[in-house]
Amino acid sequence: GNKAVELSPDSSAAKIALSYAQQAAFDIPAARDTLQQAVQQQPNDALALARLAELQLMSGDRKQARESARQAAALDPGLSRTQLTLGYAALAEFDNEAAKTAFKSAIDMSSSDPMAHLGLGLAKISGGDVAAGGRDIEVAVALDSNSALLRSYLGKTYFEEKRAPLDTEQFAIAKQLDPNDPTAYLYDGIAKQTENRPVEAVQDMEKSIELNDNRAIYRGRFLLDQDRAARGVSHARVYRDLGFTQLGINQASESIGLDPSNASAHRFLADTYREVRRHEIARVSEQLQAQMLQDVSLNPIQPSSTETNLNTVTQGGPASTGYNEFTPLFQRNRASATVSALGGSNDTKGGEAVVSGVYNNFSISAGTYHFDSDGWRPNNGLNQDIDNIFAQWAVSPSFNIQAEYRERESEEGDLAFNFDPDDFMQDKTVDRESETARLGLRFSPSINSDVLLSYIQNDRSEKDESSRPDDLLFPDDDFGLRLDERLKTDDEGDQYELQYLWQGKTMNLIAGAAVSEIDRDSTRELDVVDVQGAFGPPGTVIPLAAEQDSDKIDHDRGYLYLNFRPLDSLLFTLGASYEDFDRDEFDESGIYPKLGASWDVNDEITVRAAAFKVMKPVLVANRTLEPTQIVGFNQLFDDINATESKRYAIGVDWDAHRDLTFGAVISKRDMEEPQLQGDTQAVYEDREEENHQLFGYWTPTQSIAVSGKVIYDNYESDEGVATANGSRPLSVRTWSLPLGITYFHPSGVFAGLTGTHVDQKVRRDVNASLADGEDDFFLVDLSAGYRLPKRSGVLSISVKNLFDTEFSYQDDSYREFRDEPATGPYFPDLTILGQLSLSF
Repeated sequence: GNKAVELSPDSSAAKIALSYAQQAAFDIPAARDTLQQAVQQQPNDALALARLAELQLMSGDRKQARESARQAAALDPGLSRTQLTLGYAALAEFDNEAAKTAFKSAIDMSSSDPMAHLGLGLAKISGGDVAAGGRDIEVAVALDSNSALLRSYLGKTYFEEKRAPLDTEQFAIAKQLDPNDPTAYLYDGIAKQTENRPVEAVQDMEKSIELNDNRAIYRGRFLLDQDRAARGVSHARVYRDLGFTQLGINQASESIGLDPSNASAHRFLADTYREVRRHEIARVSEQLQAQMLQDVSLNPIQPSSTETNLNTVTQGGPASTGYNEFTPLFQRNRASATVSALGGSNDTKGGEAVVSGVYNNFSISAGTYHFDSDGWRPNNGLNQDIDNIFAQWAVSPSFNIQAEYRERESEEGDLAFNFDPDDFMQDKTVDRESETARLGLRFSPSINSDVLLSYIQNDRSEKDESSRPDDLLFPDDDFGLRLDERLKTDDEGDQYELQYLWQGKTMNLIAGAAVSEIDRDSTRELDVVDVQGAFGPPGTVIPLAAEQDSDKIDHDRGYLYLNFRPLDSLLFTLGASYEDFDRDEFDESGIYPKLGASWDVNDEITVRAAAFKVMKPVLVANRTLEPTQIVGFNQLFDDINATESKRYAIGVDWDAHRDLTFGAVISKRDMEEPQLQGDTQAVYEDREEENHQLFGYWTPTQSIAVSGKVIYDNYESDEGVATANGSRPLSVRTWSLPLGITYFHPSGVFAGLTGTHVDQKVRRDVNASLADGEDDFFLVDLSAGYRLPKRSGVLSISVKNLFDTEFSYQDDSYREFRDEPATGPYFPDLTILGQLSLSF
């Protein structure tokens, strides 16, 4: 190729030949540059322009590819190659009608070209006609039955039509035809996951990732990294079914490190965090980032996934449906609906329904969610209602706009489990109402850069009423007095965020700024009620105190993160944020550094380490576009606003065998937590958290998955305001050892058994009214379910605390000291829950 160009430097044919040689050498950027030179020298050469469009499409430059294809078609409309290229360029921009016209023209000119029939089939499927598109792809396979790529697409079509086992048969043929092509392994893994064969699915996913770079002859480096990230997301989804939560988090985080603009990775990480305690802000933030980055999509926005601290009974593993569980492999015009219903002990009932649709460059989804339960003890009831609507419009391939509206209403009693099961308030009620409106814009000026603009407006009100015997005024005598307290808080918040993402060959960059403003009005009323009539007529109300307060909370932020990969096995994350928090006269600001590294020591061992400093930001609706994690370690915990924390963490993952993985995580957080005294000053109190884990995951057969963990969690607090009034314990040390086994059968049946040993010690201030002490207990949980045929739904039942074991336990409510408490994960009551999810 180079010799031909030297002999004839002005020859387009020579440069086209050279471009094929460069492509075969996995250098698509060089091939594209060669064709650009050819077009500059011979601007009227239709074949050169068509070839340039192909290479631009391989590089991900859809806009330029279509423009080059249009020029080629205008110069020589009778050349089938130009029509073929024009069709694929139009298809990449979701212009189905233009794509069908171009492919039909290509077929008229060369009816034996299988790629033209494939393109026509894909265009018809994208327009919503799967059956007709499938027939065209079958024609393409008939014309070239030895093409692994065509076999993979035919398998995708059969998967879409729910024609098992024809889909997996085509994937198997594709693997035989080209064992080095990762495509069939990816799609076969997804198919097996939906067929309740997650162990086999993992093996296919791992093979697909291993072979990813073999597509370098068709994909540029940037797109290969996107492919690898996408394969990692599918891999992580299967880990969730197996109950291998930590591996799922690691895989999703790695995908985000490779490609921070990967919407699927953010969405999956959000779904995975539903199974992880104290990650509520991180979860909904990842959900927001996924929405902002996604193209128009049929994937529904579930109301229950958009709000924090629902405190509802959940099921994990194969019983839990999440992102992309029932959605198709092909993006196409269609409408769908998912409906779920649940019911169980303690008069628990609820359900969720979501309808969604996509038409060309527009998508919409709307949903409603309800949950109601009496709880496991008196005054432990909870009622939740959420409604949402979300719409998205791709104005152009580079400009995307979306809008969302949500309402939430909740009523609850005293939910916190403060060690002693009998230590709760009989007459406490909390009512909350929230309305949230959001507008998002995404502009992609080039194939490797995105600009995000987000605005969130939230109105929120909370009413907290409680009654208790008055031991404050008369601690030694019982006069039959009752103390009634009423708290009401109204917040109006606005949050503006701007973010820029850039992707290079060996690095990517995330830069952003945010402004959060909250206007808060609060009232507090305290009355003494003479219940027995000791000082007057029974029921006399004596006003004791009435306070009103208004304040403004502002937080301005800026941040910069750089993920740098000097070697394929080594990733560094460097970052810093600037924080400026202002609440009346209380003002704090500073720079907070971030550092992380991930090293694949060899094919079996990966080491991750991070050290970073964080100020808990003021967040409207509890979410942000800022990265939530550093190499897999979460940095956004549900702390009090303006809490300063330093986290040091290291993790090791060891693939000891194809079917056996071990790992360890050591983590420590040092916190300075502000305790506001009036509006003018804050007293900082020191807290310390340690969380260390050892875990092992094993798949001894293709039907069984085993998981085990040893978790040490320790919380320490200095004596201060919060510990003296009883809201915070001085220390909580918890050991937990869960061991679970899950069985999967290709028929769709699955079952699980988990045993968990917990040992906890709680210590409180001597003046605190809440109990402390030590307890240890062992819980057994059961689950079983059935994946309905043709991916139509999941039926499951779970039994928590099978033997109805009674115990004392301190939950995380003292840590989540914000607007909503976080309860669980253990309750001293046998709980049964049945759930049915259906997809239409």
